[in-house]
Amino acid sequence: MQAITLDLNKGVKGPGQELVKANIKLSLRPFINYIERRLETEKTAKINFYRYILEEFNKYPELRHPISNEDAGKYTALFELIYTALSPIINDEKQQYWALGTPISPCFHYGTDAFYGFLMDATSCSLKTDLSLPSKREMEKNLLSAFYNIIMERFYNFSLAGTQLVIHSVIDPDTRLLKYYRLNVDTRFLDITTSVKLPEYNLKDVKDYIKDERNTLKILTKLIPPQLFTVEGISIVTLTDVTSEYALETVKNLVIDHNESQQGLHTKDISTALKTLVGTDQIDFGMIPYIKLNNKLQINELSGFNSILIQLGREEGQHEIEHDGLIEEYIRNPRTLIFPEISEEDQHKYPTLKLLGQVGIKSYALFPLYYNARLVGCLELYTKDSTQFNGNTLSKIEAAFPLLAQLFQNVIIDFNNEIQDVITDKFTALQPSVQWRFHEAAYNYVQSGARDRNFPIEQVFFKDVYPFYGAIDIRNSSIQRNGAIRRDLYAHFEILENTLNAIREKSTACAENEIPEGVSLWSNKHLDELSDREIFKTEDYLQRQIPNSLQHLKNTYPEVGHIVDDYFKLIGDKRKSFENRDRYEKSMQMINVAVTRHLDEFNAELQSIYPCYFEKFRTDGVEFDIYLGHSISPGIPFPHDIVQDFRLRQLRILAEIARTTNNLGPYFSIPLETTQLIFVYEKQIDISFRIDEQRFDVEGSYNIRYQMVKKRIDKALIKDTTERLTQPGKIAIVYFNSSEAKAYLGYIKKLQSQRLLNDDLEHLELEELQGVEGLKALRIGVKY
Repeated sequence: MQAITLDLNKGVKGPGQELVKANIKLSLRPFINYIERRLETEKTAKINFYRYILEEFNKYPELRHPISNEDAGKYTALFELIYTALSPIINDEKQQYWALGTPISPCFHYGTDAFYGFLMDATSCSLKTDLSLPSKREMEKNLLSAFYNIIMERFYNFSLAGTQLVIHSVIDPDTRLLKYYRLNVDTRFLDITTSVKLPEYNLKDVKDYIKDERNTLKILTKLIPPQLFTVEGISIVTLTDVTSEYALETVKNLVIDHNESQQGLHTKDISTALKTLVGTDQIDFGMIPYIKLNNKLQINELSGFNSILIQLGREEGQHEIEHDGLIEEYIRNPRTLIFPEISEEDQHKYPTLKLLGQVGIKSYALFPLYYNARLVGCLELYTKDSTQFNGNTLSKIEAAFPLLAQLFQNVIIDFNNEIQDVITDKFTALQPSVQWRFHEAAYNYVQSGARDRNFPIEQVFFKDVYPFYGAIDIRNSSIQRNGAIRRDLYAHFEILENTLNAIREKSTACAENEIPEGVSLWSNKHLDELSDREIFKTEDYLQRQIPNSLQHLKNTYPEVGHIVDDYFKLIGDKRKSFENRDRYEKSMQMINVAVTRHLDEFNAELQSIYPCYFEKFRTDGVEFDIYLGHSISPGIPFPHDIVQDFRLRQLRILAEIARTTNNLGPYFSIPLETTQLIFVYEKQIDISFRIDEQRFDVEGSYNIRYQMVKKRIDKALIKDTTERLTQPGKIAIVYFNSSEAKAYLGYIKKLQSQRLLNDDLEHLELEELQGVEGLKALRIGVKY
């Protein structure tokens, strides 16, 4: 025990006033009164101890009055009696953080070695330099809060929250990890008096005054100034190590914030919290949530979640099949594996443990984690210092298992949801705007018993929707593609002819009939005359039949082996035999990526205005359908002008796409151009979901007319000419009725004012299409 007056207020920095302005005095009188009252009621053997305490205290009659801080050292023996009376008799004072101090003040006069060792440097007898104390303003607030909590409880039977002080950033000198302590204050031995009659307040009055907790203390100091009170007595302070609680609380908070945890952003913080929990920084952790994709585990796919064994295996060049097999075996038979010191026998039984020894890891443990009795992952513990690996460490970490299991479950759920969201958005017809209807159909299917009897599910359809169709096509894409194929065939034939000539010169024993015939038939000059079907037959001949013939020559005549090998090497180099096709595909891909990006943004824009069905189709370009109607979102009012708004936005996005593809021109390996087309259909149609095709289509014979026109107009010609309607750098708007054209004239004028369209509008009639007549079109140039 130590009797040192330690005033933390002297170690606090920052501006601030006197901490609490009440008349506060150190006094043992309240403790004496407390013992006297206990003596009157006590019936056990403690009565003798209480009599002894009073005998000792009565030797100092001056204790009827307050004690100055300077005289506190005179009463060390009495302070020791107080400690003995208030502490369990079997407690080790070296392990107990206990002190006696002035009330409502950070000033202590007597305490255990552990308490003073916590705050003071033993060599310099001063406060520790790394002790993180609150600022003077913060300490004033904390002490004032504690003061008013006592006042409100004693005089108004009303309690304020938040009265405990926590020193939260004490660094353990051995582990360099944070340790957390809760400051508990025993205020039983305080006498509080006031020189005036206090104002009367009931609970309702207090609540009316204190509407904002942030202003509580400010209001109380005005209503009930601290200067009205005299406080005499002692405060008994104990510090409780709550490091484990705080470590678990940290993990819990990170689990709650699982939107970031599932991306592996908090695993370092969780690992630090686990180190704090076990009380050493010499132990490291691996966290492996069992995420499955198509029933195959995805380990280490998320940044931050990793396994030391798998990481070392990959660094050693182990194939994924090896460690995937180990994981699958562990999942089939999950169990706790603990190796306090990895021995040769352990390494023989579990060969992967050898990897740990190579990097100096001495101890290793693997714990399965369960959520609702289902395996969701595992936790690794490993260290290079086997002395840190003991039963105490392992028992402490078990407290975190439920929280980590919850984290892993969140990670798994979020991963599956994210995958499903992508599939829904990118690959299937179940877009958010119509998903509610599929939920209804699925619910009806289950509730009606149709699923149990394997009956067909009800049809999902939407009535009276407005259709919007647009297409961005690559001009002459088939001609461009076939031209690239022909140019690659030229190169391939040249390599083949040189190879066959080299074989003739090298091997005289090689009979002419063994060399593939018909070279003259594939002469370059004939390629331009081949049809598409003949081109594909020629490709098949080069890719399948010629390799077999040349392989036969190589096996029969070894001297031509290197010539044949050189041939396969040359045609295997795609830069030669596929150069032009690759250039075409890359240019086309650049266009499609840019168009898709525009349409994705366009879709997001439309959905924010009114939920609708939006679907893209990839051809050589990109087509898209939009269906808009109140039946798709029956819970949202359908604005009367929304169809016109959507049409204007559709025209605008095609103009922007045309600009983008034109700007990409200098980056194309092969020059490509796009055409833009809109089909306007003012009548409402019905659509239904086709289960066999997993997509929506028009419903009813009358509505099929829309679908038929849509599929044929891309090849439409201007009436009495051979000119195609769709042209690069222009937008073609196909329609039936003049009322539709009139609306678009307004849209065009608006976009011209925004410098998106040129002033070259054309009014056109179209040649009759198969089964379709009376089509007209507007065509307008895009301003680059």
